[in-house]
Formats: sequence, C-alpha cells, structure tokens
Amino acid sequence: MRQTSQSLRRVPLATSLLAVLAGILAKLSLTKGDLLPGLDGAFYWVQVRSVLENQSLAFSDLPLVFWVQAAIAKVVGDVPLGVRISDAALPALSAIPIYFIAKRFKNPFLPAVAILVVLLHPIQLYFFTGDFIKNEATIPAVFFMALVLVNWEARSKKLSVIYLIILFVITALSHFGTALLAFILIVLWGLLQMRRSGLKFWLKGISLSVLAFVGLLASLAIIVPNRYERLVEFITTPSAIFVRPVIDGIIHGYANSIITFTIITSQIAVVVLAIISWRSRSIFSFSDMSLVIASLIATFIFSSPFISMEWADRLTGLSFVPLSVAAILIFGNADKNLYKAPVTLLAVMTLISSISFTSYEMKVVFSEDKYAEFKQLVKQVEIPENSVIVARHGVQYLSAWHFESDVVLESYFETADLSSYSAVFILAENRTSEKKEDVPNPPSDSNDDKTKPSVPSGEKAPDNGGKEINPQELTGQTVYGNESFTLVRIR
Repeated sequence: MRQTSQSLRRVPLATSLLAVLAGILAKLSLTKGDLLPGLDGAFYWVQVRSVLENQSLAFSDLPLVFWVQAAIAKVVGDVPLGVRISDAALPALSAIPIYFIAKRFKNPFLPAVAILVVLLHPIQLYFFTGDFIKNEATIPAVFFMALVLVNWEARSKKLSVIYLIILFVITALSHFGTALLAFILIVLWGLLQMRRSGLKFWLKGISLSVLAFVGLLASLAIIVPNRYERLVEFITTPSAIFVRPVIDGIIHGYANSIITFTIITSQIAVVVLAIISWRSRSIFSFSDMSLVIASLIATFIFSSPFISMEWADRLTGLSFVPLSVAAILIFGNADKNLYKAPVTLLAVMTLISSISFTSYEMKVVFSEDKYAEFKQLVKQVEIPENSVIVARHGVQYLSAWHFESDVVLESYFETADLSSYSAVFILAENRTSEKKEDVPNPPSDSNDDKTKPSVPSGEKAPDNGGKEINPQELTGQTVYGNESFTLVRIR
C-alpha cells in the first residue's frame, strides 16, 4: 500500500519530465537546417558573437537574453549551436513554475498536461522559433510571477514582493513586450486584491502603478532609446493601435493562420472561462480569483482582433501565457466536471492544432540552395573595413554575420546617413531566379519604415522586408554577380 502511494507521488514529476523532453525535442526538430526558421535568426548570431568578442551588443537592445545565449555558446563552443539550444531550452524553463502551480491541486497528470500544452502551443513551436527567441525566453519569468501570486496567501508578503521585483527586472532587461504583459498582469492582480478595500487603497494602488510604469519607461529610455521613442510616439497617438486591425486580415484570409487560431480560441476561451469563474467563485481563494480575473483580462486585451496588424502578432503571441495560468487555476479549483470540460477541450484543441500545423510553412530567409550561393559570394568577395552593406530584412543580418560588417535595411537606405563609411555596398537579389519562399513579405504601413539610424539601429527590423531594390537600377561598380545575387559598390 505504501509502495503504491509512493509510486503515485512520483507520477507528476515523471510525466512532467517527459513533457519537458517532448517540448525540447519538438523545438530542436524545427531548427535542423543551417539557418534558423524566420528572418531574424542571424540577428541573434551577430548579437551573441559581439557579446563574446566585445562584451557589448552589435545592435542596441535589451541585453539579458543575449548574455544568456552567449554563456551557452561559450560552453558548447559554437554561436549558432548555442542560439539553437537556447531556442529550445529557455522556453522549457516555464515547466518549473507550471509544475508547482498545478501540483498543488493533487491531480497527478495536471502538471504534465499543462506543461505539454504550453511548450507545444503553436505559438511556441511555429511562430516564436528562430524569429522571436527573446519573447519565448522571457515567458518563463511571467509564469514564475504567477507562481508567486498563487502562493501569495501562504508565503511571506515581504519575500513575495522581493521575488516579484527580481522577476520583473529580469523581464525588463530581456523583452519589453513580455515586461508589458507582466506589468499589466501584476497591476490588475494588485488592484483586484483591493476590491474589498476603500477608496484610499485604490488611489494608493493606482498611484504606485503609475510610478512603476514611469520607472519602466525610464529604464527603456536609458537602455534602448529608439524603442522608447517609438513607444512614446505610440502613446501620444493611441489611435494607431487600431489602424489596419488584424480582424480584417482574418476576414479576408491574409492574416497569419497561427495568429488567427490563437485570437479566435483565446477570445472564446476568455468568455467561457469568465462565466465558469463567476459561477464557481465561491470555491476560489481570494488571491486565486484575483489572478484568474487578471489573467483573463490580460488575455482578452492581448488577443484582441481589433489591434493593428503591426502590433497584433507580438501581443497575440504572448496571450497564451495568462490564458494558461487562468486555465490551470480554473481546472484545479473546479469541483464539477462540467466546469473542467471547457478547459480540457481547450487543451485538446491546442495539442491537436500543434499537430495540424506541422505542415505550416515557416518563413525562411533563403532556401538551402540559395544560402549555398550566398556563402559562395562571401568566399569570393572581401569587404574592406569601415564598410556598410545595404540589404533586405533578414539578409542584412546574414551579411553582418558573414562579412562582419555594419549593415542597414534597404528601406532605410535613402534616408540613412552613411557619410562616415569609406565604402557602401548594396546586396540585391535577382528576383527572376528566386523561389516563392525567398521573396520577402510586401511592405506595410509600419512605423519602422520611417527614418532610422544608418547602422545597427537598435531593434530587429519589421517583418515587411523593406523596399525592394532592382539590380538593374543600381549605379556603381558591380563587385559580384551570379544567378541569385548582385553586389554593387556605390561608393
């Protein structure tokens, strides 16, 4: 009898470890090629190499994730491999807080299922991989915050506040979008915790929230000034968030299919889970109810179909985090199968969708054949010191990696100040030879198309790929030309 009891106690840990292994292997299976999926893989290579060689970033950015990647790369002795490992391993750290959140509910399989759903969510696998490593690497800190809030009533308030501050600093030094999610989640939870308090406490809570947000903006202005400027521009023109809403893309069929799935399921899930929470509110602890409501509100905001397409992808990509927290708490606390059923259905739908999206065509910078031609170009051409290379989105990061040169996105070329460079090269692609997957996305109305600094600008380029350069229209000395590329020195 005692042996059986001990075996049952091992089930949550054993099954959770298997879920983590499945999540890591699934991510690694998506990064087998020479290039990471997406357009920004080489961005991480360049940043990590710069940290290792210069102890600073090549592109001004929030530094923490790159330093962690650099540590991994140092251990394995290879930058691309270190980045690839970080892409698979760092998101899997979410399993630790998820395990402890779910374990308190005595369901032996809940921790493993919750971990599996989070690590195999289509956003994690097919949207974040390669392109949004900073986003996914910072998500575990939000789950750790949720764990602190879950234990709020049972642990020291002073220690809990210290943990929250430390975790928030980690997110603020890693990725601003995830820090914004963490900020909203904590502020909403804090305000809901005062729902039985008087006006004085509400005013105090709101004042502290405003001061915290000002502090977040100040840190952003110091570390990454250009992102601060973009955020201020957004705050001063809030209507911009509703320009070209993602719902138009959903209706007309040009929105990202994974984002479409996430928006639809998240919005429906919020409504259903909100009804369940209200009907079963008596079984929740005071703090748990605050966290469930805060999580559902955050999910509803971040997955809104009325947000501009410029912002929707990144915000929607984070919305599954608070939804997962709310779903675990509702399933664990619910005393009726009727209330557990929608959460179970949501988990099943997520896992099935992950399988169905295995045929999803992820973005690539180049096909394998074209990348081989690009590396041949690198072997044939020597770029002098103090040079800058102009190229489309994704290619500019590969150029920075292989040529170890400064780069500028082609859509900024006409307005960029390149006067300090002794040589300026434009790397154009011969469109007639390209396969469909190599062509960048069409331009959008992104604010990133406005004037930017000429070299490493401080943030990843927008997904629109920039303005196309026609090789036939270039004037200057053709340094190299083949079926796929034309490299022209214009100065």
